[in-house]
Amino acid sequence: MSDQLSTSVVTASARNLIGPSLQFANYMSPPIPVVGENRLLFAFLVGRGEAVNPELGYQIWPPSLLALFDSMSGQFHELRAVSPAYFSIEQAADQPMGKGLSPPEKDSTDYLQNELHLFQCCDRVIAAIGSRQPYKEDLARYDDYFRILSDEVLLPYYQKLRMAKIA
Repeated sequence: MSDQLSTSVVTASARNLIGPSLQFANYMSPPIPVVGENRLLFAFLVGRGEAVNPELGYQIWPPSLLALFDSMSGQFHELRAVSPAYFSIEQAADQPMGKGLSPPEKDSTDYLQNELHLFQCCDRVIAAIGSRQPYKEDLARYDDYFRILSDEVLLPYYQKLRMAKIA
């Protein structure tokens, strides 16, 4: 039996640690697997999101933090201040990027079911990597669910991070 915590448990830990302590952090991405030094980590993009103009709806800004958690133990690893330049993306850090999913939208049954599927795919990918088994199909399914769950304007950031090596 593996000592790996489920992705849902690690994500809950991240939400519990980050949410209450950072007043401006209104959104947190789904977990993004990244390669740390000798271990797999989950990265979470964190940033400002709010409805400043009712006509535009819920807007999100570029990520301002990158939270890293150990994918096996769920332990907090690091919190980094980031800007679009960190991801080699040319974008103003102080301007909204576009429409995002509001917190009530993330509480819908469909969203939560898709989130569960993403967590399950992620668990299988991590278990397969640990046992040196193929994982491309599960990673492709993870990508599909991530696209459903993630704010579309964050996809360039996600693409820079997914399975990237984080030093």
